[in-house]
Amino acid sequence: MKRISDVISIIFIAVAVAFFVISNSFPAGSNGAVGPAWFPRIMCVIIIILSVINLVTTTLADKELSEEERAADRQKTANIFSKDNLIVWVTVGATLVYVICIQKLGFVVSSIAYILIMNFYYKVPKISRIAAVVIPFAVTGVLYYVFTNLLHVVLPSGILI
Repeated sequence: MKRISDVISIIFIAVAVAFFVISNSFPAGSNGAVGPAWFPRIMCVIIIILSVINLVTTTLADKELSEEERAADRQKTANIFSKDNLIVWVTVGATLVYVICIQKLGFVVSSIAYILIMNFYYKVPKISRIAAVVIPFAVTGVLYYVFTNLLHVVLPSGILI
C-alpha cells in the first residue's frame, strides 16, 4: 500500500500546485479584503503539507517493516482492483461522470441525479424510500440557494436550470 499511498500523495501535490497556479488568475480583493483566491490557496497549501507528511511518514514506516510485512503489503497492493473494492471504483467513476455532466446538464439536474443514484447504489431506500427521494431534492435546493443567493456564485446552468 505504500506505493499506492506515495502515488496518491504525488497526484495530490501536483493537483494542488496546479490549482494554486490557476488561483493567480483570480481577481484581487478590494479595500484591503482578501480576494477570491485566498481560500483556494490556503486549501492547496494544506493539501501539499499533508501530502508531504504522508510521503515522509510512509517512507519512515516502510523502513521499519520486516520482509514478511513488506510481502503482505505488496499482496494488499495487488488486490486493490479486486471485486471487494468494486464499490469504491463504481463511486469514483460515478463521481467523474457527475463532474462532467455538471457542465452539460447543469448543477441542479446533475446533483439530483447523482445523489439519487448514489442513494440507491448504497441501498439507502432500505431505511426509507421517501427519504431516498426527498433528500436529493432538499440537499440540491439548499446548496443552490446558499451558493446563488448567499455567496453569489454562479452555478453551471444546463438543460433545465
